Amino acid sequence: MKKISIVGLSAILAACSSGSYTTDVTSESHREDYNVATVQQPVVSDSGMATGITESNVEPQVIQTAPQPVEKKVVKMSPKTATVSITPPTAKQVAMNPRYGYTIQVVAVGSQNKVDQFASKLPKDGQPIWENYKVVNGTKWYTILFGDYATRQEAVKAISELPADFQSLKPFAKSIDSIKNSEFPTLNKLN
Repeated sequence: MKKISIVGLSAILAACSSGSYTTDVTSESHREDYNVATVQQPVVSDSGMATGITESNVEPQVIQTAPQPVEKKVVKMSPKTATVSITPPTAKQVAMNPRYGYTIQVVAVGSQNKVDQFASKLPKDGQPIWENYKVVNGTKWYTILFGDYATRQEAVKAISELPADFQSLKPFAKSIDSIKNSEFPTLNKLN
């Protein structure tokens, strides 16, 4: 109530202090009603003590029970003999999810004509042949890549199986991921 009267008084004084300013001052109050719970009174005898309860009989009426041990059941489960069958991916699944393993960089040449010459001399044993175009220090280079191998060791082994003409060019195993993540990630398949 004090807050309302202080706010109201300051508003009235503010309105009185200016000659040309008129304001309506209103105030609101709010009252909250609380429900009071009914409390049952203990039965009291003439002596002022609750009937039947004395210090001497309170403790003997308390029943103490020892905690019962919890019985734990151990269930032995036999392993299920579920059979798992592994099926190879379909041709469509293989085409949709290309594997990024290793390939062999056979040679890097400066013209498309040389790419075609070298690619025609590579073995035709079902391995893919790619070209990768890139610019190094302002010079255009075409690298010829041969094969698709799961591991670097398989790619290195395949280098030893290339014709002697290609082995003299010092081919090396290269990660297809490194090509895909490079500045020039395009691989054009030639066969």
